[in-house]
Amino acid sequence: MTSDLRLSDGGIRRLGLDPSYAAEGFEQLAADSMCSICHSYLEDIVETNCPARHIFCRPCFENVWNRNKPCPECRGRFTKMETAHNRIRSFISGVEWKCVNFQDGCSFKGTKREMERHLDRDCQQQETQCPFKGCREKVRRCLLLEHTLVCPFHPIPCDFCQEDILVTAMVKHLSECNHVPVPCPNGCGQNPPRGEISFHMETQCDKGVVSCEVPGCGTQVKRKDMGGHEEGNMRKHVKLLTARSLVDELRQKVFLPEYEQKAAQMKKGEPMRSLPFSFQGSRFAVVVYSHGPSHVPEGRDASLFLSKVDDYFGEVSYSIQAGGTTLGAERADFSRCTPLSGRGSLAFCSSESLLAAARNSEHGSLEVEVSLSAPSSTCQPVVTREYDDRPVGREGAQGTS
Repeated sequence: MTSDLRLSDGGIRRLGLDPSYAAEGFEQLAADSMCSICHSYLEDIVETNCPARHIFCRPCFENVWNRNKPCPECRGRFTKMETAHNRIRSFISGVEWKCVNFQDGCSFKGTKREMERHLDRDCQQQETQCPFKGCREKVRRCLLLEHTLVCPFHPIPCDFCQEDILVTAMVKHLSECNHVPVPCPNGCGQNPPRGEISFHMETQCDKGVVSCEVPGCGTQVKRKDMGGHEEGNMRKHVKLLTARSLVDELRQKVFLPEYEQKAAQMKKGEPMRSLPFSFQGSRFAVVVYSHGPSHVPEGRDASLFLSKVDDYFGEVSYSIQAGGTTLGAERADFSRCTPLSGRGSLAFCSSESLLAAARNSEHGSLEVEVSLSAPSSTCQPVVTREYDDRPVGREGAQGTS
């Protein structure tokens, strides 16, 4: 028999003891230590003041007390219930018992309190819960080690990441673990950890295709062949680098704050102009027609332009990006544009695309990115063509710069 070690309503640990479990020499004492109400070994003993002063388990007798019934033993009346005398409790607690698992071969003998410790720690025939989380199996302690070796909830450390993984989940884990070495997809012969495959292919793989880092070259070769490419194209690379040093470039981010509110106030043909920024000594600005220019038929597209504020003479390569749309690799001769005019797209993108981009940005700003490039030789001074008729103050003449 294996005890389930249940607790009674009074918090008493019941082992199911009866006189048949009495150790040799304690048979009569065990029989005298039974509660006549629950027919189990007396626990938390109380004594009544009935004529025979019978004793019972406290939880059992409290039910009798609360229902105002007579003594269950002698049917006599009582008026008091109190903890049993020390001698009585000592006598009963000293009864020795065979282990509740004696029929399965356990030879333990001792008091009830000693048996509780024995069942909790030592009894090889006592059923105990598998220690692994998720497993509900109960096995005898003598078989527990054997069970844990095959328990599907047995966690073992992964050889690669050292994380504890259930035996049943190990195959799936190994197919996903970022620390497991896997062959490079390019077949370079290396086996980097799964989580570092992208890094390996981007920075280390000899068979990975990479672009020459010299601006303007654009050649793509396998990483292992890049050294040969660089040695064989040294003269070409020098020319490209020399030409690049003669080019001025600018990447400018322009923010148009509270774009949605501003656009709502604009009519068709009314522009929104950014503050100017400088390139090669001249000023440029971004111009947005949120509802399109006035001379364009009604539609849902917004227009976007790069406008020169001052006179600028020469060709400029430019690109404009806003609201997920890019107008790229355009080349324009700004010598033919008058100040405050420019180049761009009448139907750059839908008006809603610009509004959505502004809504998703900080402070509702529309972000426009402009890239400009031009040969350095075209750098021109700022030109002013008009007088400034404003009165000259004490600090000197005012003019357009």
